[in-house]
Amino acid sequence: MRDREAMQTLLARARARVDPGEFGLAPRGDPRGRKVAGLTHDHMTRLLGWPDHKYGYVERGRLAVIETELLEPIARILHLSDHEWEALVLYATGLPPAYRLDPQLGRAVPRAWEQVLRGSREMAYVSDAAWDMVAYNSAFTRVFQRREVPGNVMRWMLLAPEARVTLGDWENSWLPLLVPQLRAAVVANPHNRTLAQLQADAGRDPVVARSLNEPTGEYIGPRAENALPLIHAELGPGWATLCAAGPFGVPSGRLMFVLFDQGERPRPGPAISAPATEAVDPVRPGQPEPRERPGPPGETASTSVRPAGQHNESP
Repeated sequence: MRDREAMQTLLARARARVDPGEFGLAPRGDPRGRKVAGLTHDHMTRLLGWPDHKYGYVERGRLAVIETELLEPIARILHLSDHEWEALVLYATGLPPAYRLDPQLGRAVPRAWEQVLRGSREMAYVSDAAWDMVAYNSAFTRVFQRREVPGNVMRWMLLAPEARVTLGDWENSWLPLLVPQLRAAVVANPHNRTLAQLQADAGRDPVVARSLNEPTGEYIGPRAENALPLIHAELGPGWATLCAAGPFGVPSGRLMFVLFDQGERPRPGPAISAPATEAVDPVRPGQPEPRERPGPPGETASTSVRPAGQHNESP
């Protein structure tokens, strides 16, 4: 649903804070001779190189269709933030933008997410828009031989020989889910060089190239669906359930929790929905407050891998 009134308010507010002198333009006055703060419609028309009155029609929402491409030069002149850019496109088109104004957004993650990772007993990591590894906990390191975490988790999953062993049944269970994620990420981040290089390198791998060149299912990202086979470097064969979230303010960034079960493949339980009535780990009468479980020597409990299946149990 479009909201042209909100769009007009956003653009008027953004115009008012931009100094015309930045573009070599003189301030304009109102009919009473008072200076008007910021850029006027006439200023915007000149800067955009548009016909007379076109900018006014856009800001007031008087065009039947306002494309994202029409809004981009406006956003750059007005120095819109990423929040404002997302809101502008949403108000004008009813859809979020397909791309960001700044291609570097998504490469930095607020430091507070480190504490989130430390506090998780599950394997967990944060990656940026190109799957470059930003942060991870010690539980995640134990998946890998020699506990060496790759710099780019998607590159590792697609191209590393070790991954084709660690990710059980790699070609049939994992690859059909990895390729469409890469394809979607490249479309969403067309200016990201890391993703472009990864796609090019993947196209040179004979096995991955076959999947890239063939139609695949639409799979944008994990949804905590069916568990996938995983050979844990220390715990052996098991099943990985991928629980992904996107940190707000980090476009295309990922916060990933990997739940690991040994034994039989875990069956998904019933979905949960609002309203919640109690904590998922309530303290029962007479039961002591839950304490951190000790991990392996030299490591804190907050980052240890729990025994198989315990991520579905109360502490």
